[in-house]
This record gives sequence, C-alpha cells and structure tokens, in this order.
Amino acid sequence: MLYWLATDGTIGVDGGYQSYNLIISFDITSEEFREVNLPHELAHLFIDLLSLCKLRESLVVLELYVETKNLVFRVWMMEDIVPKSFTKLFSIDIPDNISEVYLKGFRKNSEPIIDSEERYPEWTGSLAVYDPYPISISSLGVVGSDISSFEYSYIETLLLF
Repeated sequence: MLYWLATDGTIGVDGGYQSYNLIISFDITSEEFREVNLPHELAHLFIDLLSLCKLRESLVVLELYVETKNLVFRVWMMEDIVPKSFTKLFSIDIPDNISEVYLKGFRKNSEPIIDSEERYPEWTGSLAVYDPYPISISSLGVVGSDISSFEYSYIETLLLF
C-alpha cells in the first residue's frame, strides 16, 4: 500500500474556494486508488504542516504547530480496528533553543527521530532521538548541513508480478 497527502478543492455556491486535506492510498496488489478522510482538525490545515510516516507498522499523520515559542508535533495514528479513523496518540514538545526541527519518523522502539538545524553560527544539522521524559535530545551521530540528507521509512517485502 502506498500513501500520500493531497488537497481537494471546490468552488462553493458563494463563489469562494473551499478545500480539505485527505490521504490517497494505492493498493499495489489490486491496483486501486482510495481516499482516506482526515479528522476535521487536520483536514482544514495548511498541508505543509502535515506529513506521513510509519509508527509500529501503522500509518501516522504528523501535525506541526507553534505553542508559546515551542514547536509541537501532534501524532495521529490511523486505526486498524476502525478503518480510516484516526486517534491522537501524543504530542512532542520541542524546546525553544532549537531553531529548526523536523520530525522524521520513529525508531523500532517508537522513539521519535528529529532532524535539528541550528542557524547560528552556521548551519549544522544532526539526527537525534527525542525523549519526552525528561525532555532531552540525544544525537545519533549523523551530522550534515542543510538539505544534505533525506530519511524515509520502508517495509521489506517481496512482490511477485
């Protein structure tokens, strides 16, 4: 199954533009596309504040927002029990001493992996693990400069055609 974020828009009866975010899925086996509606809290946000990744073999939507100078990531998981419904699992509060942070995904033990970029005195990025209790960030020893690396999750599989 492949997933990606999309925005669908229509022109309302009043002539105004209305849009909502959703997830498009593609089943590789059946070669079918499907739409997955997001919760109201996510459907009407600016799509650049959302991203998809995997947590414990489940699809999650990451929502970014700013709360009193701290970056906060809300983690929403798609439920297997009730297909196409989402539950907010937890929030990740990033301290304000890091200027740019991106939540990249999760380790197998569910620890969040972040990519932090300090703007001063120079751009130096580092992959790190975020621990919410107590709030701490531990480097994974992978250091790079702005946009020097990209991280993606994958699932090993064998597809026969």
